[in-house]
Amino acid sequence: MSKLRSDAERGGQPCLHFLPVLRRKKRNCVRADEDQHKLGGIQITAKTEIENIIASAEYAVSIGQYSKANEMLVAAIMSGYDDYRIYITKAKIDLQLDHNRSLFESLRKLQQLEQRQGGNQAVTTAIRELMHYRGKNGVTALHISTFHEQMDMVVYCVEHGSDVNCIAGVNCVTPISIMFVPISSKLTGLDGTPFVHHKAAVKEIRRYLMSCGARDSFRFGY
Repeated sequence: MSKLRSDAERGGQPCLHFLPVLRRKKRNCVRADEDQHKLGGIQITAKTEIENIIASAEYAVSIGQYSKANEMLVAAIMSGYDDYRIYITKAKIDLQLDHNRSLFESLRKLQQLEQRQGGNQAVTTAIRELMHYRGKNGVTALHISTFHEQMDMVVYCVEHGSDVNCIAGVNCVTPISIMFVPISSKLTGLDGTPFVHHKAAVKEIRRYLMSCGARDSFRFGY
């Protein structure tokens, strides 16, 4: 007898194991161009597997199991899956775990997928929703982009609806002011010189954000 249990038997939640859920064939409507095979009379498709992976990862994120979700998505990426939802969920995990390099990789991959979406606006819609997602300490993708002086990502975030005055953390930092928050007394001066090494980049980002409605009137030197 099969030991597989339905979502309902598990309390209605997706399985967190990196295994495809075996779903029964429905009315023979599986597309002919999908990878498929049968196991014990049950139809298995590549689409079935990736849907289960994404659902499981999204559920893991919702209950705070970020590392588990990350493992599933990395495995999916390494297996060749290229679904935009993988990178949306991956970006959320990156924001929670401070995986900043990985976050930029996820955002740039979403850029590519968005350019290839054609008339389907699902990718753009998902990216716009992602821009309002709060990670660790309440930071957004825009906060991380300005903090690391990634001008191209700053523009990308703003163009997709990021709040340029979004406040995060105990210091109530905005996407502009986070560039000036000292992380060490050795890296900032009494005059408010930012700890970052590229002053020109900070100026460019600040001016761009202010042109988009950001408020930061106390940094007169920038």
